[in-house]
Amino acid sequence: MANVVYDNKVIESVAKDLLTTSLNTRSLMTLDSDLVESAGMLKTVNTYTYTGEAEELANGVGNTASKRGTISYTGTDYRVKLCQQAYDYTDEEAMKDPFIIDGMMKGAVQVMTNKMTSDFVDVIKGNGVTLGVTFANGGALSYDIIVDAISTLNLEDEGQLFVLIPNKWKASLRKDPDYKSAMMGQVIYNGQIGTICGIPVIATKALTDCAFVMTKEAVKLFMKKDVEVEPDRNPDTRKNSVYLRATYLVALADATKICKISEAPKNNPGA
Repeated sequence: MANVVYDNKVIESVAKDLLTTSLNTRSLMTLDSDLVESAGMLKTVNTYTYTGEAEELANGVGNTASKRGTISYTGTDYRVKLCQQAYDYTDEEAMKDPFIIDGMMKGAVQVMTNKMTSDFVDVIKGNGVTLGVTFANGGALSYDIIVDAISTLNLEDEGQLFVLIPNKWKASLRKDPDYKSAMMGQVIYNGQIGTICGIPVIATKALTDCAFVMTKEAVKLFMKKDVEVEPDRNPDTRKNSVYLRATYLVALADATKICKISEAPKNNPGA
């Protein structure tokens, strides 16, 4: 009977479940599967701006030309990424300490999770985000600043909003009397530390110098293929390999659904 240290199917199933559920950043984006059936590795994503003004009209009078609706858009090209993490172990290593299999699997999943989170942060910190508010240089994030950002978005339906802040800003926000008096509310997201105006506040190590108020409609996650986990084995050397793979792109989809919060630049007296 062949020496079987681990079951390929079990490893593949457990790793895939872990990877799918651990990519917490997915919950902050709109999932789009358009690329699955499309050939090519390039996607052009358009962001649209509509301008126009409704008018009260007298009998037989049409809209003023300057107030008729127009739409403009900016197209940005995004390239699909194939991201992979792999790890190896031998039968002897697994027999010496069987817990290494679980530890390596969870470590590889975390690395993949961190990569997608990094791609998400790169997009929201990019030049495409045009709405923003600032607090005084040397000051701190506060309840009022977040309320200002919510107001800047000017959304009729605020039910899908959430706030992302850097971990290092948690303490100053928690000391804000207005924030302390706010209710925690229902915990919806990993990393949630409370709510402001009923909107979840999420702290993350992925951000360091700015925060965002946004909805998941602001950013899209285009999946080219489903998450893959592929095990392999060399019977001669008794070496086992596991490959975790995700093929996707992250793109800014609606700049009207995201507002950046940052510290104002320091005044330069000599300027």
